[in-house]
Amino acid sequence: MFTQEELEARKKYIGASEAAAALGLSRWGTPLRIWGEKLGHITPDEENLCMWVGTEMEEIVAKRFMLETGKKVHRVSEPFTHKKYDFLRCHIDRKVEGERAILQCKTVTAFKGGEWDDDKVPPEYIIQELHELACSGYERAYVACLIGNHRFVRIVLERNDKLINEVVRKLVEFWNNHVVTGIMPADIKPADNDTLYSLYPKQEVGKEIELNPDLDAKIELIKANQVDIKDLENKVDTLKAEIKAFMGEAESAMSDLYKVTWKAQSRNILDTEKLKAEMPEVYQKYASDSKTRVLRVSTNKKGAK
Repeated sequence: MFTQEELEARKKYIGASEAAAALGLSRWGTPLRIWGEKLGHITPDEENLCMWVGTEMEEIVAKRFMLETGKKVHRVSEPFTHKKYDFLRCHIDRKVEGERAILQCKTVTAFKGGEWDDDKVPPEYIIQELHELACSGYERAYVACLIGNHRFVRIVLERNDKLINEVVRKLVEFWNNHVVTGIMPADIKPADNDTLYSLYPKQEVGKEIELNPDLDAKIELIKANQVDIKDLENKVDTLKAEIKAFMGEAESAMSDLYKVTWKAQSRNILDTEKLKAEMPEVYQKYASDSKTRVLRVSTNKKGAK
C-alpha cells in the first residue's frame, strides 16, 4: 500500500513500469489510467498478491542470474532521472557490477512461457528497459525471467539510441500534451471502463448535454456493428445446431482436421431471488454492492425522421 508521500511523489514523474501504458502499448495499463493517476484523479491500485510475489522473487532471480553468469549484482536504492527531462525517472532492480548495465528481474506463470520463446521479451518489458537505459545512461540491460518455477531465461538488450529517443519523444509528448495541460488523452480503450467510472462515479441527475456530429457518427457505428455481431452469432449458432443434428446420440465426431464433442453436463445455480425471499438475513450477509454506470443508446424519437 502506498503512503501519502509516495502517492504525491509518483505524480511528478513517469516511471519505467508505467512507460508502456502511457504510450498505449501495455496490456495492463492505459494512457487514460496513467493520466488520471498523475493528476491525482485516480488513486493507483494497491499492491496485489501477484505484485508482491514479483517483488519478493527479485532476489531469487538475481541469485540465479549470478549463478549462471558468474556476474555480480547489487541493489541501487536511489532513482535515476533523465538528464534532460526530470519527469522521466526509474528505479532499477539491480546494477551489474563492473558494467554500465541493468539487471531486470521478472517472474511469470508457465502459461506465459511462450512469450519468452526464442529469446523474445514481451513488448511492455522492452519499453521498460528502454526507459531505464534512457534515464541511467547505461549501455545494456539484462532481463532475467523465472517461468513457472521450472524454466529460467536470460536475454541481453543492448542500448539502441534510435529506439530510446523515440520512446523518450513520445513520453515527453504525453507529459506535455496531457499531464501538464490536464487534457484527457483521446486514446480511450475498452480496458478504460473501470477508469472512466473512477473518474466519473456520479451523474448529475437531470443534466443533459448535446451530442456533436462526431459522437452521432460513433453511435451509428456502434449500432451497425451490433447488427453485424448479432448476425454472426446467429450464423455460428445455426452451424453448431446443424453439427448437433448430424451427431445425434454420438458423444464425439472426428475428421482429419477436427474433433467435436457433445457431452451432457450439469451445474448448480444459486436461486438468489428465492434465497432473498426465504432467508433475507443470509442474503444480506453475503450480498455485495457493486456500483457502476451503464451506458445505453436509444433513438431520439423527436429527432428521428
